[in-house]
Amino acid sequence: MTAQTTLVLGANTVIAQSNCSVAFATTNQLKFGEQLGLLWLPLDEHRKAACSPAYLHEPKEWAQLNSKDNPSAWQLDLPALFDKQGVSFLQLIAYVYHEPSLNLPAVELSKVNLTLNNGDIRYEFIASERHVKAAIILEIYRRNGQFKCRALGESSTQGLASLEHHVQISLDMRPPDTHALIQDAQRAQQGYPNSDTRPPRHVQSGETWTGTAFAIDPYHLLTCYHVIESAAMIGIRQQGQPDREAQVVLSDIGSDSAIIRVSEPLPSYLPLAQRCTDNLGETITTLGFPLSGLSSQLQVTQGCISGLTGFGDDIRYMQFTAPIQPGSSGSPLLLPTGEVIGMVTSSLVHEHAQNMNYAVKFQLLSALLASARISLDNLSESSGMSRTTATALTTPQLSKQSRGALWLVGCQG
Repeated sequence: MTAQTTLVLGANTVIAQSNCSVAFATTNQLKFGEQLGLLWLPLDEHRKAACSPAYLHEPKEWAQLNSKDNPSAWQLDLPALFDKQGVSFLQLIAYVYHEPSLNLPAVELSKVNLTLNNGDIRYEFIASERHVKAAIILEIYRRNGQFKCRALGESSTQGLASLEHHVQISLDMRPPDTHALIQDAQRAQQGYPNSDTRPPRHVQSGETWTGTAFAIDPYHLLTCYHVIESAAMIGIRQQGQPDREAQVVLSDIGSDSAIIRVSEPLPSYLPLAQRCTDNLGETITTLGFPLSGLSSQLQVTQGCISGLTGFGDDIRYMQFTAPIQPGSSGSPLLLPTGEVIGMVTSSLVHEHAQNMNYAVKFQLLSALLASARISLDNLSESSGMSRTTATALTTPQLSKQSRGALWLVGCQG
């Protein structure tokens, strides 16, 4: 018979089965999936987010639930997570659901019972203070080839928001009902503005609208398909530079991207990212011309990459949190190194969805350029290319070196 281990706060023990089960329960009147949430947060060796968390409303292949409607246990595939996704630590976080726009009753986290591998390991987390809204209650790690777990009790009265800065990822604290509403909105908005099944855009003669474009060589710029769609005339503008007329070279409705060309050389241009890495949680900066009717000045916002897919897990897109407005379409997503990791395309508009914004990935932008036989291989810093750095630039530094490649796009039907 396998010996049973009861953990106390701070204690650790070996997990005998790497494909392990973790049952959870609470002894008060609250219920997981209704007032309380659970998430597994994978971290790298620097204790930054390594990949997307698994939630009760959004399990992963490596973290499955025994029931969708009334979950009470996780099934974890630890080798798949640690070996294939560069994970060094896996933390279990219990939290109270929070949605500012909803009048939710006051709830606090007080006790959580965990049972691993059908009773081999037990741990009872008890909050040591009142008004706890979130707590890291368990950590799984690997030491000398063995998986081990450690009992934790790091709590916060501020909820998941207090953890986001440390792990550099946005954590979702909204209740399940809110997710259902957002999913309905996603289905309603699915495909706009980048679905090839939607009807063509109809504009009135003389109608005008704006967007953003960024230069990628002396004569070409990238912007969104829906920015230049149905335009009879396209022009670009930048403060201190003469206005230029632009022509469409190639566009793709599926990736909502387009290449436009000007006849006079451009003063500066941006480098596209060259290699694919897991940038989940990475800080990004956007530069663009939102709401140009109110201001024609370049606007800078900052956020992070909050998801590696778009609507319906569309792998062409990534999700980010930097605030955007109408007119931001076509703005570059810049890494701290100065490279373009994506291009702003759309945002989910819903009262419960905050900063759910989407960008087409740089790989599709590179593919579009290749289809147009545009090579960026011979460009250099001396010829106008913004430099990339091994060390992170500050936001003012990034804005200063990149702004010369950003242009306001004006279209007329």
